[in-house]
Amino acid sequence: MKFRLPVAPQNIVVRLPNWMGDILMTRQAVHGFRELWPHATFIGMVRLPHQQLVKRFDVFDDLLCAPEGTGFTRVTSVRSAAVALRAFNADLALVLCPSFESALTMRLAGIPVRVGHDTDRRGILLNCPVPFRSDVHRVEAFNDVVRSVGAPVPEVVPRLVPTETDRGYADRLFRTMAWGQGVRPIFLNPAAAKAPRAWSSDKFRALAEHLVSGSDARPVVMHARFPFGSSPGWAERHGIAIVDDLSLTELAALLARCQLYVGNDSGPAHLAAALGIRTVTIFGSSVPERTGPVAMCSVLATGGAERHVAVTASYACAPCRERFFVDCPSPPTADGQPRCLDAVTLDAVKSAIEKMVQPQ
Repeated sequence: MKFRLPVAPQNIVVRLPNWMGDILMTRQAVHGFRELWPHATFIGMVRLPHQQLVKRFDVFDDLLCAPEGTGFTRVTSVRSAAVALRAFNADLALVLCPSFESALTMRLAGIPVRVGHDTDRRGILLNCPVPFRSDVHRVEAFNDVVRSVGAPVPEVVPRLVPTETDRGYADRLFRTMAWGQGVRPIFLNPAAAKAPRAWSSDKFRALAEHLVSGSDARPVVMHARFPFGSSPGWAERHGIAIVDDLSLTELAALLARCQLYVGNDSGPAHLAAALGIRTVTIFGSSVPERTGPVAMCSVLATGGAERHVAVTASYACAPCRERFFVDCPSPPTADGQPRCLDAVTLDAVKSAIEKMVQPQ
C-alpha cells in the first residue's frame, strides 16, 4: 500500500516506540525517511530515558519527550506533548509507536497527514493507516511504513558509534579490572523488563563461572539487573565485572568494547547488533523470526560470517501473548519461568558461544 502525499513535507515528526529494542528496530525505517526527505526537519518524539541514545542515530534535528505517567497524569502529558508539537508546525507524522495514545497525540497536535500501523483500534486517528503484518520480523513491519510513503528501505544503516564522553565509563571499568585495551570481554545480560522472559539466574551464574575458568578462560561482564541475583562477593571471587546502574549511552559504549553479547531477548541484544557486536540471544515465549537481532549495519552486512545466533527450544505455541501465566497451559517453574524458556539448556548456550568466539 502506498499513499500519495499532497505536498513534500518540510517538518516531519517521527513518534518512536516506547521500548528500547523496538526503537533500535526502527533504525532502518528512520534512515529511509531521511533519504527520501534529506532537506526536511525531523523531530523525534521518544520517552525521556531513550533520548540520549536516539541522538546517536544522527537522524533527528530535534527531540521531544513522549507522554509519560498513568491516569490523569497521562492525560495531561498527552495534552502537553500535543501543544509542544504544534510549535513545530509539522505537516507529516510518522507514527512508529503502535499505541492509541501516540496516534491521539498527533491528532491533537493538528498534524494534517498521519501515517502509521492500524493497531490498537486507532485507524480513525490516522488518515494513512498501514496494515500491520504480525507474521514478519518487526523490522520489516516498520519498513512497511517506509514503503507506504514511497521512501527507500536502505540495505544497510550506519552502525552506532559511542562518543568520547560515552566511553568514559567503559574506560574506568576496564582500568578497575586491570584489562588492557586489547581485551574484548563477553557481555552477559540476565536482565529483562519482564521476569518470565529472563533465563534462569542460576544458569547465568553457571555460564559465567564456566567462561572465566579453565585454559580457555575469557573475561566476562555481567549486567546484573532485575531479575538477576547473586550472593555477596560472588563476582569478585570469580573475577567477573559487575555493572548495573548504567545509562543507555554508557551501556552502548561498554558493549562496543565487547566481542560478544549473550543474553535474553531484550533491548541490549538489539543495541549490541546496532554497534556491530555479535550476539547469542535466548528465546522462550518470543521467536527470533519476529524480534531477534538482525544485521542492518554496514559493518555486519559485508562480514559474511553469521553474526546473530538464536538459542530456543522452539515451542509450537511461540510467540504467545505473554500473559504469564493465564494462557499458558504449563505451570511456571520454581523460579517463575515459563517451560519454553526453562527448556533452553546451559549446554546449548555454551555451544552457541563457542561457535561465535572461534576465529573466523
